[in-house]
Amino acid sequence: MTRMGNCKYCKKDGVPDGALFCPWCGEKLIRARKKKDALKYPKFRVLADGSLLGQIMLDGKRETVKAANEAEYRAKIDGLRTGVLEMKAHPEKRHLQTVLREYIDKNDEVLSPSTICGYEVLYKNRFKGYVKKSIGEIDFQKMVNDEVTECSAKTLKNAWGLVRAALKDAGIPVPNINLPAVPRVDGDFLDYEQIQTFLKAVRGDSVECAALLLLHSLRLSEAMMLTADNVSDGVIHVRGAVVVDKNNRPVVRTANKTAESSRDIPIMIPRLSEVLPESGPLITIARPTVQHRVKKICTNAGLPPCSPHDLRRSFASLAKHLGWMPDTLMRIGGWADLQTVNRIYAKLSEKDKNADIKKMQNYYQITTASKKPSNNAQDGAIN
Repeated sequence: MTRMGNCKYCKKDGVPDGALFCPWCGEKLIRARKKKDALKYPKFRVLADGSLLGQIMLDGKRETVKAANEAEYRAKIDGLRTGVLEMKAHPEKRHLQTVLREYIDKNDEVLSPSTICGYEVLYKNRFKGYVKKSIGEIDFQKMVNDEVTECSAKTLKNAWGLVRAALKDAGIPVPNINLPAVPRVDGDFLDYEQIQTFLKAVRGDSVECAALLLLHSLRLSEAMMLTADNVSDGVIHVRGAVVVDKNNRPVVRTANKTAESSRDIPIMIPRLSEVLPESGPLITIARPTVQHRVKKICTNAGLPPCSPHDLRRSFASLAKHLGWMPDTLMRIGGWADLQTVNRIYAKLSEKDKNADIKKMQNYYQITTASKKPSNNAQDGAIN
């Protein structure tokens, strides 16, 4: 027996169970269910000229769609969706410029502002003939070869490092690339005698306090962060740094470059205690002024034209001359890698090198003289 029910529209009784239409009002009783996986299209608005305008979020990016009619509107959205899916399935079809941009933006809040600043410079100036090509079309070795004459080997190495990191982050295989050797360039530094000359030359100058802090191993960014509150009982408590971002604006970082960079440094130059301010920042002059004044003072005193970072190198070189234990040098200087210290910072002065050579020359002179036969022995041999 067929069950009867009421029409949900006209409310009349006698509608057979399962009927598609009401026999009284003719309304459709069973609506086709929408598929859960059916694609939805974002709403649009009609412009004054009759065209449609809407927006859709695809892979975290907002895309604007404009079309003459609804059919074209949906077709364009379908095309965008297909393009995103295809790019995910075939990342090699993406442009190198897009991959680099996404990597830099993704790490903008994670990496150091100075690192991001360097990335932006490389992004704008390197591989100009290739960045707008799809990755699958690029011969990366040729790309590197073409750049050799456009920049230094060091810059090229940094630029390829950015490309390599971006490719890896995007899940794209990184090709093996041969890079030109980076020539070793030893930075300037002051040896143990030149430091004494510098201390006399900088005395009373507006940059003296900054220079003495740098000679205590501080990076300029670390020194710019310090206030009088960071000094107590003859110890400098290094915490944080002030770095420059991609817009050349100072940015305060509460964390140092590495875990080892947060450190406590005893004051070793007596003059520093005399010039430290009692309150406020320890360095009150601008970063460019510090850089300019340090180099000018060195030049006027007949010393190597050292930068603020070269004074940090001078600290390490003096420690090496004085025979500091490596662990002490690394702890005071805030280094985590002894190889980096020996390769870049702790330089051997010419005087120490010549003294070592003289020791070896004396060794051979003594040993040779001790084995030299006497005149009597030679005469006896002749007879």
